[in-house]
This record gives sequence, C-alpha cells and structure tokens, in this order.
Amino acid sequence: MTTFSLSNAAIRKIDRCVNSGDFALTFDDGPSLEFTSKVLDVLDKENVKATFFINGMNTCDLKNDPEAAKLVKREFESGHVIASHTYSHPVNGITGLSDEELTKEIQTLNDIIQELIGVKPAFFRPPLGEVTDANEVILEKTGMTADILWNLDSEDWNVQYNATQQYYDLLKNADPKKDSFIALNHDIQKITATKNLEIVIPYIKSLGFNFVTMDVCTGMNAYQDGATNPNIINNEISRNPISGNATDPNVIPSNSNTNSTNNDLFNLNNEKSGTMQTQSFTFALAFVLVLFNILFNN
Repeated sequence: MTTFSLSNAAIRKIDRCVNSGDFALTFDDGPSLEFTSKVLDVLDKENVKATFFINGMNTCDLKNDPEAAKLVKREFESGHVIASHTYSHPVNGITGLSDEELTKEIQTLNDIIQELIGVKPAFFRPPLGEVTDANEVILEKTGMTADILWNLDSEDWNVQYNATQQYYDLLKNADPKKDSFIALNHDIQKITATKNLEIVIPYIKSLGFNFVTMDVCTGMNAYQDGATNPNIINNEISRNPISGNATDPNVIPSNSNTNSTNNDLFNLNNEKSGTMQTQSFTFALAFVLVLFNILFNN
C-alpha cells in the first residue's frame, strides 16, 4: 500500500507504485559526466524508461557545464522523467535546513531545469530519504506534489553490498499480481552503469513486471502546472488496475468503461460475422437458382 504523509501539507509520500506489476527504476545524484550516458545507453537498448532525481551542484555544475546540460536534455528527450533531488545534495539531508535554505535548494534547481527542458518537476526525493512535516510544507509551496521514497534499495553506493544480489534477494518472492516496486539506484555509480542494470533489467522482465516512469507509477503529473513531455506520444498516466491494487482518491482513476468497450467490440465482431454468413448463404442460394434455370430451360 502507498505510504502517505501525516503532515498538513498536501504533498504525498510514496514508496511503491499504485498498480500491481509496475516497476519504477529511479536514479539519484546525477548527472554524472562519466556514468550517466552509460546508464542511458543500457536503458535505450532495453527499451526501458526511468526517472532521474537530479542535482544542480553535486558531481557537476548543471547550470554552467554544457556536457551536464546535454545529459539532462537527453534524459528528457528520450522519454525519461526528470525529478528533483535538491540543488546541492546537502550532506546531512534537508531535515536540518531552515525554511529559507530549503526553499533556495528547491527553487534554484527548479529554475535550472525549466531553463534546460521547459518544465519544472513536481516529484521530489529528499537526500537520505529523510523529510520532516515542516519540510513538506516548503516542498508544497515550491510546487512539489509527491515525496518519492522507495521499497527496493540496490545499495549500489555501498562497497559492502552486491547491488545485483540485492535485487535477487528482494525480488525472489515477488509477485507481479500483487507487488509493485520503486527501486533506488544511482547513475553516478560505476557498478550500476557498467554491470548491474544489464543483469537486473532482463531479470525483472522475466518475473513479469512492467517498467514505468514515476508519473505512471503514481498516477500523477510529473511536472508542475500540468506540463507534459512533448517527446512522449502516449504517456499513460493511469492504467486499468490489476485486482488487489490499493485505491487512492488522489490517483487519476482507470477507465471504468473498459469491460463495456470490450463487450461492445465482441458484439460488433459477432454482428459482422453473422452478416458475412448471411451474405454467403444468399450468394450460394442465388447461384443454385441460376444453375437450376440454365439446366431446365435448356
């Protein structure tokens, strides 16, 4: 079940997708001049769309580095979702920041992202995954609608862990008919860019999960003011739920007319089939009558 915030802010706290069978790959801390392009290459090869929670001043200077800007533009133009992970990635997270400091962290990055790709993100992930009620009030004021956490951590940054094994261990009993996942990765980590993704993506597909971006995962718009990515032709925000899904009044509802539509199509096909059978019988009868007339008139 989706986790909700208990603060007075309207922002939602989410740690899994609303539809069973959905799997959202997410990447934090980029862009990385060394590894992000490699991550994008793997995603392109596997035809998987993901979500990138980016920083403005972490591994590179997004505003002033043309190569970093190209990476974010490539992410967006490839159909991935761009989300916020603060401007500078405070080493101790955001819980100790003043309202003014947090506002600057969010708005500075929002402005840079809008300048690069023409939209402002509505999804936010706090560094260290920690956020207070007071933080959420500020996030809402700066246009954020969802605080995105996770329920699968690759631990790709931790040399004491095997990131690939993390996936195997956490997914070995997973059932796409009832489970959904938001997976935390980092596109600044060599292990993710050069090894882990190429192994775990086919594995996740083999389990029957469907890769989605965070807007599909949550049923919410990824960008402020209802903006969309013009590079995505059919960006499905809502989908027909699989049985057993949690119901969320904030999520755009699935099409309740689906069964009716399917029945209409079935009936239409039956009508067409019946019409064709009637026409065939009529033609055959006419042919017999013509043949009868020829035989007996001669």
